[in-house]
Amino acid sequence: MLFFKQLPNLLKRDTAGGQYLPLVDGLRFLAILPVLVQHMSERLIEHSTVSFSTPIEQDQLAFLASRGTIGVFLFFAISGFMLSLPFARHHLEGAKSPTLKHYFVRRFTRIEPPYLVWMTVFALVLLVQGAWTVGDLFPHWLASCFYLHNFIYGEYSVINPVAWSLEIEIQFYLIAPWLVGLFFSIKNARTRQWVLLVSIFGYVALQHALGWQHSPLKPTLLGQMQHFLVGIWLADCYLTRWQKSPSANTAWDWAVVPALLTMAYTWAEEFAKSLAFGGALMVVFTAAFNGRYFSQLLRNQWVAVIGGMCYTIYLTHLPLLELQMVFTKSLALTSHYLPNLLLQLAIGLPLVLASSAVFYLVLEKPFMKKTGLWPNWSIIPFKSIFMKKMNVAKAPASSPKRLLTIALLLAATTAFTQNETDNYQLPPLDSLIKIALENSPILRSQDVWIEIQQQEWKLEKKQWMNLVSVGAATNVGTNSVLDYQQTTTSAEYITLNRQSAVYNAGLAVRISLGDVLTRGDKNNIARLEWERAQADRLILEDKIREEVISQYDHLQAALRLLTLEAQSLESQRLAFEVADTYFREGTMKLETYSVELSKKISAEKTLEYSRIEAQKSYRQLRELVGI
Repeated sequence: MLFFKQLPNLLKRDTAGGQYLPLVDGLRFLAILPVLVQHMSERLIEHSTVSFSTPIEQDQLAFLASRGTIGVFLFFAISGFMLSLPFARHHLEGAKSPTLKHYFVRRFTRIEPPYLVWMTVFALVLLVQGAWTVGDLFPHWLASCFYLHNFIYGEYSVINPVAWSLEIEIQFYLIAPWLVGLFFSIKNARTRQWVLLVSIFGYVALQHALGWQHSPLKPTLLGQMQHFLVGIWLADCYLTRWQKSPSANTAWDWAVVPALLTMAYTWAEEFAKSLAFGGALMVVFTAAFNGRYFSQLLRNQWVAVIGGMCYTIYLTHLPLLELQMVFTKSLALTSHYLPNLLLQLAIGLPLVLASSAVFYLVLEKPFMKKTGLWPNWSIIPFKSIFMKKMNVAKAPASSPKRLLTIALLLAATTAFTQNETDNYQLPPLDSLIKIALENSPILRSQDVWIEIQQQEWKLEKKQWMNLVSVGAATNVGTNSVLDYQQTTTSAEYITLNRQSAVYNAGLAVRISLGDVLTRGDKNNIARLEWERAQADRLILEDKIREEVISQYDHLQAALRLLTLEAQSLESQRLAFEVADTYFREGTMKLETYSVELSKKISAEKTLEYSRIEAQKSYRQLRELVGI
């Protein structure tokens, strides 16, 4: 019990400047929670065997759960706030400004070690699973390690998809000192804050005018800069007003839930919604510092502690949730979405939090206060016990020689495992079927054909317009008219020139008995063609599924046979070694020795044939699936 009482202090975040703001860690908790809910919801929808009574696309709660990415934007604003504070204090309070060297070393030692460790661990997991080869995965790992995967490949990292937001964070880190210095060079506080507000909403306007909110620039700083600017604005308000005279206004508490819902429903690429999202984000942060109960909630000891571990949680939660669903996908609590989501969260959140607490203490917290390249392992409470049991207490934890040795051992173990298992490691059968259906060119062609049939059906519905025609005509001309005129004195003919114009417009309706009687049949034929194309696609899916299952079973049989042949060869080799010993001693006849030698050679040939068959079956399966 004493350990659990001391646990919050043990997990409390260490800060380089020595000033701890529990409310900021509470905001980090607010940011990480929707991310966890979204990713758990996605795993549930993808892997669960439950047939939901309400289609997911129509479930409003499922929609709200899918809005978890708003937590990432909260993280961006928090980063803007925290990185601005030391430079803003220098301009506003005359505090010593951190040097660029100290700033970048601090960023490097704080962010890089846990990130590199986990990216490497997850890369090794992918290799062991056999979904990737070393040659295919290494470029992705290298690009991810240098925060360039979004830029190079135009997609999220295949090793850990959540790293897309960290790449944007790094881009902001590189320009933050100069950007913050630019804003805080404005001495008048009111003017500066208005400039920040105009910059936030002006940047959104510029972003939409140039299309930066769309891919491929969306997962870059150009697509997300406004959230960091909100953080800079927050730092200004905090230092000039909220820090000196904090308020506790319950009106801000009432504004939090509408603001969060506004963020959920305005996370989109439309200009008006982006403006509304930015305003709601500012309301949430203002309420955090000025609300009564909301601020107290964020300052709660356990809320702040969990928020302080958010970096480790963010890096590790997705693979853990995937692992969880392997064992819990068959669990069901009614056929409704929400009870099943709550059930999975009840299992997954404790798993994520408990493992993250251990990983945080070992791989993240030791790097928080140090500005050198080596971590401070002394903060780990069980260090001495662990080191004594492992009999390595005498060696310094940060010894480069020791770390190099461990790295070489890990590399050697990985290489050995890869050589033994790389050729035949396969994803589960369900995953192979899913990949085969996604990659099938026949199905893609059938989808195009279905679209054509659907368009033809729509055109057939509009054929009635051919029965109606609209026409117009204009006749303009000049003619001569011979007019007879008689008076009391004389009579004469007069030629008159007249100009005339005639305009005709009309609507013609043609009623064809044949068209009237056959129109319904033609519509039905077009509809049936479309339905037949859809049915043909289902037949093709079944055929592909059957082929993948058949080839998968064939490969499994080939691998089992290969194992048996290897065991048989090992037995023959042992028998031959005994026979060879007896033959050399002169106690075995040449005929018997020749028989044992022939058996060994035959077993080697059989094993080689089995190996070739397994390799052939493996290649056929990969080609069939489209990997």
